[in-house]
Amino acid sequence: MKIYLRLLSYLKPYSGKMVVAIVAMVIFTLLQSMSIMTLIPLVDKVFNNKEVIIPHSVAFLPFRAHIERLVTYLNSVRRYPNMLNMIVIFVLICTFFKGVAEYLHEVMLEYVGQGVCKDLRNHLYGHIHTLPMEYFDKKRTGELVSRINYDVSLILEAVSGRFAKSLMDCIQLPAYAVIALCIDWKLAMITMIGLPFLIAPIGIVGRKVRRLTKRAQEKVADISSILFETISGIQVVKAFCMEGYEGHRFKHENRILFRVMVSAVKKAAILSPLTEWIGMIVVSFLLYYGARLVIKEDITISWFLVFLGMLAAMIKPIKNIGKLNVGFQKAMSAADRIFYLLDTKSSMLERKDAIELPRIRSGVVFDGVSFEYTEGVAEVLRDINLNVKVGEIIAIVGPSGSGKTSLVSLIPRFYDPTEGRLLIDGIDLRDVTLSSLRGQLGIVTQETILFNDTVRNNIAYGQVDAPFEKIVEAAKMANAHDFITPLAQGYDSIIGEKGEMLSGGERQRLAIARAILKDPAILILDEATSALDTESERLVQDAIDKLMRRRTVFVIAHRLSTITHADRIIVLEGGKIVQIGRHEELVSQEGIYKKLYELQFEI
Repeated sequence: MKIYLRLLSYLKPYSGKMVVAIVAMVIFTLLQSMSIMTLIPLVDKVFNNKEVIIPHSVAFLPFRAHIERLVTYLNSVRRYPNMLNMIVIFVLICTFFKGVAEYLHEVMLEYVGQGVCKDLRNHLYGHIHTLPMEYFDKKRTGELVSRINYDVSLILEAVSGRFAKSLMDCIQLPAYAVIALCIDWKLAMITMIGLPFLIAPIGIVGRKVRRLTKRAQEKVADISSILFETISGIQVVKAFCMEGYEGHRFKHENRILFRVMVSAVKKAAILSPLTEWIGMIVVSFLLYYGARLVIKEDITISWFLVFLGMLAAMIKPIKNIGKLNVGFQKAMSAADRIFYLLDTKSSMLERKDAIELPRIRSGVVFDGVSFEYTEGVAEVLRDINLNVKVGEIIAIVGPSGSGKTSLVSLIPRFYDPTEGRLLIDGIDLRDVTLSSLRGQLGIVTQETILFNDTVRNNIAYGQVDAPFEKIVEAAKMANAHDFITPLAQGYDSIIGEKGEMLSGGERQRLAIARAILKDPAILILDEATSALDTESERLVQDAIDKLMRRRTVFVIAHRLSTITHADRIIVLEGGKIVQIGRHEELVSQEGIYKKLYELQFEI
């Protein structure tokens, strides 16, 4: 119930349209009932030329005095052509306005359903961006994509116009039941006897469908993960001739999803024939008992036909209760997963009294910093003490797994130290706003992150208001202008997903242009040239040299030739600083740096 009430809270912005939909549904139900009631004067007055009467069995008729006056008027009208014309015109008018009411109801509720799903997607997407990096280290990308797409689509199934039509039918059920009860309570009670036999299987099937839907959602997440991994890594798949293996893996997961979905459909499909069969048993009793009342003249045939008309109008809603419940259970299963994600709290919280970090003036200090990705697992960094002055270039080297990337990932607060403090100008980074901290940082990594957008927008990412002249200037400084201008649309050319339409060196230079345009106080370079050929590396390194001027720089590099100019080189091993100094000093000392240098240059 809590999940359902929470889902209903998303309807609040659309309360006006909900009111219109409900009013339209009430009008539709009234017009539908009035259309059926025209059977009484049609049969009694037009066909049989008898007076319209209200049988004694109709004991609970609401607004009886008004209805009796209406009956008196109808009896005073000539049966042909006046009465027949009145009935035909009245039915046509009712049908027209019923159509208008049904249209409004469906459109308004479809608008509400689509709006709720839009808001849920926006909420999910926004919330995902608030989660810390450690969350994404543990979660599959495909699973998150499945939550936003597939799970939200199941919510739409339960609040859209398609679902609303079934809901309208089901809400009409009590109205028709009340009219039937007013006509003859004994006949109505016979109808009610069958309801428990209808509701019980609906509840049982609904619970099974919910369990199957949850399993289907998990399988969709698995399939989404496989799709994301294989498509993004298609080059590796093809290079290792693993198309067959990946195809088999996909087919296996897809087959499981197929079986789960078919099983859910089987469970849901049994409801319609089951409810129809039980309904026909009830109708058979009604026909038998009602015919006896007509024969004994306890009720007129016209009123009995109206009763049957109300009963016929109830059959569709009764059948739709099962569909309604199946859709509801699917939505609740999806809502469980959606709200579980929304309830995931970020460990990287910004303090309420966080301050704006001024432009860096003195430097960056690692004060006894230790860090571990998972509690209880071996520390990645241990007791790091480092004082970096403004404008200093710090190179970080060491064997794989020594903690180089982890060290620089603490500066933008992608992670927080497990122990110790990280300070800028003496201020703990946990005491400043994330935007003021990250606004001073520029990051260029080996894996360049570009978007399926124009060259201009990729350079100006995060600075959408940047003048075009500044963008061009940044591109020129990054040695990117010369390859951008020959493109089909120049700076307005789309570069494809991850910039796949560009070479590795070109992508890297765009990333550097982005950093130049941002004009960061602190620059982080994580093996920015390690995957490039000689010519591309020369152009990129020249762009990096321009970018590094007058900035505080942290450089991670495997190629030691690119960091010989660093003010200090930090050597990490096992998460600890084991050496520190300039290139000339470290090469002259016995230690890890000298070994790495000799290995690279085969000395």
